[in-house]
Amino acid sequence: MKTETLEIGKIINTHGVRGELKVESWLNDPADFGVLDTIFVGEKAYAVRSARVQGVHALLTLEGVSSIDDALPLKNRVVQARRADLPIDEGEHFVADLIGMDAVNAETGTVFGRVTDVLEYPAQDVYQVAGLDGKEYLIPDVPAFIHAIDDERGAIVMTVLEGLGQ
Repeated sequence: MKTETLEIGKIINTHGVRGELKVESWLNDPADFGVLDTIFVGEKAYAVRSARVQGVHALLTLEGVSSIDDALPLKNRVVQARRADLPIDEGEHFVADLIGMDAVNAETGTVFGRVTDVLEYPAQDVYQVAGLDGKEYLIPDVPAFIHAIDDERGAIVMTVLEGLGQ
């Protein structure tokens, strides 16, 4: 089930004394924080006054957070945004939507496991699959293995090599 909001980062520290927050970005590009008008920390919504990039982190200034005393209680909290507000290209998927999908054999159409995580490596992502046989499998996200992501069925259709799953 897709949620209305997605986790997009974690506040790891304050930056300066005027309430700016340093955020570990879980987005593909920390500059994407700049397109957001609102973020959520816990149940509270905050208007984003400014966002900029510092290395791999985002620096955010939020409405109502104007001093270090306002910022400190937010440290180590997870940041969320509305799914509809996040930029995503056609054919791409949020990692949160892939986790929990069935892993389906492209030849037989049978389910052989479930995606438990998506590991992000420089060359390509790797799907971690808990097999129905109790084993764990790592499947690279390359066309030789991944044929389709079927949102309707909630499944990733992949080539299953001999000895893998069924």
